[in-house]
Amino acid sequence: MAPRRFDWLSKLLTVMTVLGWSLYALLLVIFHYGRPEQNFGYLKHYDVTVRAEWLSLPHFWFHAGIWGALGLAVTAFTLVHLKGSRHLQILKIYLVLLGAAAIFTLLLATFSPR
Repeated sequence: MAPRRFDWLSKLLTVMTVLGWSLYALLLVIFHYGRPEQNFGYLKHYDVTVRAEWLSLPHFWFHAGIWGALGLAVTAFTLVHLKGSRHLQILKIYLVLLGAAAIFTLLLATFSPR
């Protein structure tokens, strides 16, 4: 049996997929801490002040990161589709899920009540 040669493209595509999902998880943390706070009934009752607007720096990085994760997913999906080997086709599923999650999160953040 001949030794397998180093396939740099498959390693790159796998790293891009893992990096995209890691970026998305980090963006969810930024979304959690940067978004406006919820004004629940007991907070209104005790006159506790809550922040009603996004923190500006997390808001910028959240939107830039979501667009970056979406771009990474589309780029990696295109590379897998055009140049990827047969055993990398499973990455398409992960990349489509990442793209769908990024679009959904972007829509959720854009149309959420202020």
